[in-house]
Amino acid sequence: MANDILRATERACIVCLKADAPLAAIIAKTSIDPQPGTAGVDVDGYTIWPFITLEGTQAIPSGRGCSARSDVTFQLHSFAKARKNSAGAMIETARDHAGKINTAVVEAIHNHAFTVAGRRYKFAVTSSRLMKDGGESDAYHGIAFVRARAFQG
Repeated sequence: MANDILRATERACIVCLKADAPLAAIIAKTSIDPQPGTAGVDVDGYTIWPFITLEGTQAIPSGRGCSARSDVTFQLHSFAKARKNSAGAMIETARDHAGKINTAVVEAIHNHAFTVAGRRYKFAVTSSRLMKDGGESDAYHGIAFVRARAFQG
């Protein structure tokens, strides 16, 4: 049950993010939780910037028989570098770019309910954070902490 609800909730979240028009206006759908061998990953296996990943999924079964309802928590990570025009001049700082993406992620998912593959999900962002990225000195990193309620359909 736990593995089923973990992956099902992750998939539902990604489907919902990719379907959100305001988010899709600022980041390519292929850059939302890109996987190796997909369009969001370049030939060397590195993710194309900016991008969003889903990490740290944890299920807390509740309700009768552990299948009626489960709470699932995870984080949505937004990574961005400065945006530049075709001449190479900066038009948006990395911090502003990551902040804009993180805000769009929060707005796309917070307090929304979705039905995906016969199961109903209610997502709530419990907090979000913006910080300098530890792995890339010229990048920023937004994190949205999400709690999902998954109801058996």
